[in-house]
Formats: sequence, structure tokens, C-alpha cells
Amino acid sequence: MAEPTGARGGAAEREPEVAFAIVTCDRRELLADCLASIDALDYPADRVEILVFDNGSSDGTREWLRAERPGVRLIESGTNLGFAVPNDRCAEAASAPLLCLVNNDVRLHPAFLREMVRARASSGAACVGARILDATGARIEFDGGVMSFDGHAAPRGWGEPAPSPTGGAAEPVPTLFASGGAMLVDRAVFLETGGFDEDYFAYFEDVDFGWRAWVLGHRVVVAPRAIAWHREHASEGLLPAGRRMELLERNALLSVWKNYEPGRAERAFACAVALASERARIEPARAAACERGILGAAALLPRVEPRRQAIQARRLRGDAEIAPLFREPMRPPIGGAEYAGRQAELARLFGIAELFGDGERQGR
Repeated sequence: MAEPTGARGGAAEREPEVAFAIVTCDRRELLADCLASIDALDYPADRVEILVFDNGSSDGTREWLRAERPGVRLIESGTNLGFAVPNDRCAEAASAPLLCLVNNDVRLHPAFLREMVRARASSGAACVGARILDATGARIEFDGGVMSFDGHAAPRGWGEPAPSPTGGAAEPVPTLFASGGAMLVDRAVFLETGGFDEDYFAYFEDVDFGWRAWVLGHRVVVAPRAIAWHREHASEGLLPAGRRMELLERNALLSVWKNYEPGRAERAFACAVALASERARIEPARAAACERGILGAAALLPRVEPRRQAIQARRLRGDAEIAPLFREPMRPPIGGAEYAGRQAELARLFGIAELFGDGERQGR
């Protein structure tokens, strides 16, 4: 097993340099609030750099940044490149050893970065996720992740009452993945392990990265006292109707194909395709997105196959060791007894359920 990645410096050492990466498209007012919260962090300003990737804004965002925020490194695209590509470009352009990805629609608690850095140092993790709350701070939006065996992931704790910033657990907790909306990662590890898969465009790229990081011997944790407030889902309105669902379906399949061990990956992929077809049958409104997701994943398999082989050649953790991090491996992506029954049946037929033991009782 590889040694965990992470610094364990003494108290006398200076705080590590951190590069913030923010992907934005229009909604300049949200970006302004996000940047203001970075300015207010309880962290030495000379240890922080900020990169903004503009995804073809038409509201004057780039002009505003040049005029009002000349210290920000602006990377420009004439079109919307999604979420994966911009963050990878920021990682390549940054100079700091740590990379902090934040959405343009989040605000950060003043202690956010110090808590993220502390959690990384104490846990030895390569990647640290924040606790993300709603705009009011009353409810949890992300407190670590859960995932079904077919690649569909969800935030743990969604909608639950939020503890006070200094209440509840303080120590970092292992999680399969961190939310790309507020996560700190060792930049060298991010780049060396492939960063976000650029074929994903958006959605589940953070899930895929976290899963891959564990496979390759690294660790991912969530820092309960690193607080970010999420104002709204500003990016979702940029996609055509149905595109978000299609990307979720497609990208879940790609994650399954790449990250399970050979032998199990083929069975899990086939089972996941069958389940996508079941979702289309049971909920006709999803049918077109499910069909496009399946076809899109199939079309990309030849291109992602070399990545899959590279991951498997470097694997340091087996499926059985990673499986407990799924937490809810039989969590249905849609509701209803009919679908839950079909999922359980197909998981048994494809030999998936045995990896998770009594996992069929989880998520109920």
C-alpha cells in the first residue's frame, strides 16, 4: 500500500501556498461575493493565488475582473467548456502546491481554508472536501459522499440540520469523494492521477476523481469545520433541458467502467446499463436522457479504455477495501418499490451484491 499523501509539518512552518480555481459563466454578482469571501479568509493573503476560468461570459465578467480584480489570473474561453476542462486548465496554470476548487456561487467561512489545510495535514489525505451548507446555513448540502454500485452518487447529509461551525465532529472523516464545489487537493496528485476526466464535461467528475484517488493509493476526507455556503445552483441553468440528466447517466457508466477491478467492471457496467433502461421504462420522462446517456457512454468507451487500463495497471487498493466508502451501495437513484426490487434482482443476477455483503439493506 502506498504511503498516504499529505504534509505533516510542524507548527513553526509557514502555511502552505494555495491556488483557488473558480469556474464561472455570467452571474458576476455571485463571483464577486465568492472573491470577497476569499479576501476575508483567516489565512495569509501572500500565500493565496486566485485563478478564474471564464466560460464565455456575456455579462461583462471578464472586463470587471480586469478592472476591479487585477490580481486575479484570468483564463478565458469563448465557449462554455463545462466544469472538468476549466479546472484541469487551472491546475496546470497554478503555481501553488495546493489547489482549492470552489464554485462561483459559494461563500467561504473565514476559517474555511485554515480548516481545510489542517484536515489535510492531520489526515495525510491528498484531497479534502468541505462541509457545504445552503445559503442560510441552516441545512447541509454536502457532508461527504455516498454512492450506489452503478456509479450514481449523492451528498451525505442532504437537508439535515447543520450543526454550528464549532459544533459536532471536528476531525476529518474518510469519504469516497469530495464535492468539486469546495475541495482542496494536492496539485501534483491531481495532475499525476489525471485530474478531472475531460470527457465528463460536467457532473460526477469529482466522484470519478475521488474513486480513482482511492484506487491509486491516496485518501480523501471531509473536514466538518471547513464551511462553505452554497447560494444557488447557478451553473445548471446554462445547460439545455435534459442535458444534465443525460450527463449524470453517461458519466456514472464511465466511472463504473474505469474504476472497478477487471472482471467486476464488466459485470457492473452491464448491470448499470440494464438499470438505466429500467429507469427509462419506469419513468418515461427520463427515457430520452437515459437512452442518450447509454449511447454516449458506449461511444466514449474506446477513448476511455486507455485511461481504464492505466488506472488498473497502477491499482493499489482493491474493490473490497474501497467498498465500505460507498456507504449506500444499494441506494436507488429513483424512488419506488418497483425499481428497488428490479435493482436488487439485477445486482444478484450480475454478481454485484456479494461485494457489499449486507449492502442490500443500506439506503432503505
